[in-house]
Amino acid sequence: MVKISPDLKGSLAIGALAWALAFAGCAGPTPGPDKQFAGELQGAVSGAGAGAVTGFQVGAGTGPGAAVGAGVGAVAGGIRGLMQDQEEQDLLGLAAATREQRRVAVAHEILEDQYRRRLEMHPTREIYPADLFFYGDELKLRRDAVPLVHELARLNKTRLPWSRLAVVVYAQAADKNSEFAKKLVNARSKQIVNELVSGGLEPRRLEARGVLVDAPLLVDPADNPGRYNQAVELLPLDR
Repeated sequence: MVKISPDLKGSLAIGALAWALAFAGCAGPTPGPDKQFAGELQGAVSGAGAGAVTGFQVGAGTGPGAAVGAGVGAVAGGIRGLMQDQEEQDLLGLAAATREQRRVAVAHEILEDQYRRRLEMHPTREIYPADLFFYGDELKLRRDAVPLVHELARLNKTRLPWSRLAVVVYAQAADKNSEFAKKLVNARSKQIVNELVSGGLEPRRLEARGVLVDAPLLVDPADNPGRYNQAVELLPLDR
């Protein structure tokens, strides 16, 4: 049986530690939540280093003391790194939940303002300016409009539950035969219907419609007079 001298054991432990440090240095930082246990590796390496120093102190510089210290330090450092990773994940989750709650709060503010205007101007109809849902003449729903549509879905789950709802998108067009205008209103109405379904409304209750008009659907004296050149209406079909 080959015996390994204490000095050789110490050299092997230090060599292993140096290799781990070099490996961690080459790996480089891994940003964001997909760190693949980077905190554990870094904690283990730093813990091994601290443990090796402690081992040298306890063992008066002998190899066995350094090896034991490095092993204990690596375990402790790995645990600390894992805890740091978990804390980061928890913070990221909390930040995401906070952002979502903020988006819902903004949707509530918009709806409160719109319902107030509705009582003043068109109490029997649920009409919204299209710019709450779309930018300019874009066909795709605004990203920040998704919480608003989901909130409308939540509100309409129990509102007239026996009735179907038509999502009617209006656009003012000088030429009623304009292919672009027809595509605009039809695509937009389908976008909103799809997002209402994602928000929890049953597809059987929804119908998409696109309508071209000669003039703004309504004029709000306290707003831009041309704002309702493009509009969205939720229309109950079974009263």
